[in-house]
Amino acid sequence: MKTVMVIAMAMVMATVALCAEASAQTPPIPAEEQPEVLTRGPVNEAFAQPVNLEDQAGLIAPTAPPADIAEEPPPERPAGDQFAWVPGYWAWDSDRSGYIWVSGCWRAVPPRMSWVPGYWSQTPQGWQWVAGFWAPTGNRQIEYLPPPPALTDVEPTGPAPSPDHVWVPPCWYWRYGQYVRRPGYWIGGQADWVWAPSHYVWTPRGYVFASGHWDYTLGHRGVLFAPVYFPNRSYTRPGYSIALSIAVDIGNLQFGLFTRPQYSHYYFGDYYDSAYIGIGIFPWYQVEQRHTWYDPIFVHDRWRHRRDEPRWAQHQRQEYDRRRTNKALRPPRTYREMEDRVTRMPASQRRNFEIAAPIARVAVRKATGFTFEKTKPEVRPQLSKHTGNVRKFAQERNRWESQGPAPGATWPAMGRRLPADSKVAVPSVKQRKGETRPSDSMQSAPAERPSRSRTPGSRWKGSSASPAQQRQIKNEPHQEERYQADKVIVRTPPVVGRPEGRVSRKGLPPQPAEEQNDSNRLNRHQRY
Repeated sequence: MKTVMVIAMAMVMATVALCAEASAQTPPIPAEEQPEVLTRGPVNEAFAQPVNLEDQAGLIAPTAPPADIAEEPPPERPAGDQFAWVPGYWAWDSDRSGYIWVSGCWRAVPPRMSWVPGYWSQTPQGWQWVAGFWAPTGNRQIEYLPPPPALTDVEPTGPAPSPDHVWVPPCWYWRYGQYVRRPGYWIGGQADWVWAPSHYVWTPRGYVFASGHWDYTLGHRGVLFAPVYFPNRSYTRPGYSIALSIAVDIGNLQFGLFTRPQYSHYYFGDYYDSAYIGIGIFPWYQVEQRHTWYDPIFVHDRWRHRRDEPRWAQHQRQEYDRRRTNKALRPPRTYREMEDRVTRMPASQRRNFEIAAPIARVAVRKATGFTFEKTKPEVRPQLSKHTGNVRKFAQERNRWESQGPAPGATWPAMGRRLPADSKVAVPSVKQRKGETRPSDSMQSAPAERPSRSRTPGSRWKGSSASPAQQRQIKNEPHQEERYQADKVIVRTPPVVGRPEGRVSRKGLPPQPAEEQNDSNRLNRHQRY
């Protein structure tokens, strides 16, 4: 019996030794088949967004995005209750003709605002991106509107009142069934705050008014994690998750920042080749020449450097031209390539070349505008639940918006903005007996009372239509048909901002007077 036991033990030990030997001989998975951390790509739109001033129908991808990936944020996180976790999502990459993962981020939520996440919507042409937007906290109703008229004359008509002012473009407001054009204006710059102006966001159901608000400066917005490319479909395995650890250096981000207005995204990294302009990815300084979008971060940074670097904007253009003509000066496209190049550099040059770094290293550098703390173990399950709530809200938004306008809200030229000289009068909201005027939903557009006379069926006097066009509209028969604005009651979005900011000891600046409820002032503006 003892002999049998000895033989059995020997066989077990031999089997274990063979398994260990086989495991040791198994080659590692090739690096080309592993997820690749990128040092270029889209910036999470909750972290930063350009303001599109033109037709906003979103980017269309030919194939459906994969299922969302479970993310594991690292233990290090920004300290402060103004920071919230915003999960990642898939983005279409034109270079690869496929999807890459835009990682989640720790975001200092703008005070009194909530994040309404974007989503991919299926269309006959493919899958279209519908942008996310910030909405006032506490308003649980989204109002979908007809396409606003095209904006013209969005650039300043003259010099700034002083070097301490920045320009805010005009915007259309929907009040009592018609559009009112609020002119552009100058606003005093704020060292700790960026003004995000009012604008419209396109959706399959209609246009949503995104109200202007104060936001944190880019360096105080939190932690932006690097995008990831998956060369295989390993992410389709049940229970697959990715541990985020590489953070983008916000300080170096501004030296390689680009804008893709149609996609409502910023891009960072190597997009210096002229071919990218052909697909709508522009260097951010071109906002001064194209006037089809507004860049609140560029405008703020130019104002911030008004004294220490008066030629800051020109320097941005020069850096772009240098890297466009000399490929050796362009930043690396992957984190692996960046590490390889950094190790061959003198130590004095490495810091300015690092586009991204491990978050553990970032936390101890103390180079950010905030401090870090460790996430408590008991909080991690709450983060997972929070991620599920954000994605569920995006799915719900997809369902109610993909249905298109509700019955009674079928507007002319739905899905595309009206030209500034269009003869189509925007129908007004029908007010039934006992109803009140349309209330502010997820917007803070000022109310107004008509004070100018209007010929039935015509536009308001003072519009940009030519005299001949106004005479033609004046002679048109009165249109009795009216349309009801489309409204949806929703639950509160999961990413919610605190009442006040924590960056400046001076507190949150007041809303600009031009954005406040001033009916007498608005009565002097153009109406459609």
